[in-house]
Amino acid sequence: MKRILFFFIVASAMLYSLASCAKNKTVSAPDIRALPAKTKPESMLMSESPIKPDNIDNYLFIENTVYIDLRSPEAFYKEGHIAGFTNIPFYGYIADFPNSDKALFSLTRKGGLYLGDTGSFEANYKEAADILNDIFPKNKAIVAISTAGVESCYFLNLLVQSGYNPEKLYNAGSFTTGMGSDPAYRMLPDVKYLVDGIELYDTAINYSFQNLTKINIP
Repeated sequence: MKRILFFFIVASAMLYSLASCAKNKTVSAPDIRALPAKTKPESMLMSESPIKPDNIDNYLFIENTVYIDLRSPEAFYKEGHIAGFTNIPFYGYIADFPNSDKALFSLTRKGGLYLGDTGSFEANYKEAADILNDIFPKNKAIVAISTAGVESCYFLNLLVQSGYNPEKLYNAGSFTTGMGSDPAYRMLPDVKYLVDGIELYDTAINYSFQNLTKINIP
């Protein structure tokens, strides 16, 4: 039941994004109908991605592609977002810091890896991998964006660790805070698909994993 409810929330968020954009901006279908090939398929870094904030408008609404915004729900609605992106928070739902069971996975430093590297994630629940596969189908391309592009890198590294094809995973970079020479989407002029933020009042968003089977990590 909770999984069905989660998908209902995700679908509602996507419909809200598209409806809000249609009311506030003139939306036309992009001319490009396929994602660009990655020159470094193994890299999940935003600096080496062919899709960036300044060209992502050209690669939206493409068939068999999932668009994920990994910021917190509060940031997603208050700061605005890109039409067509679904909000699924990285921290607090997909993954969290070491020794935390507040998410499906924990980041670890096992084997001398840095936090967020491929191989540095431990499942907190036996059902974690199945839930990941349910939400993010392996047969589709995935485009991810986050506050500054860091969480998107971590998230895509988790997918690679989980057996996803790196050629189909794209780090679109930052929505809120630019990094180096890469700008943030919401700071760019004349973007076509920016959905303005709204103020949230008396809103609380919580995630419960109480029906899942906890893994006792030593």
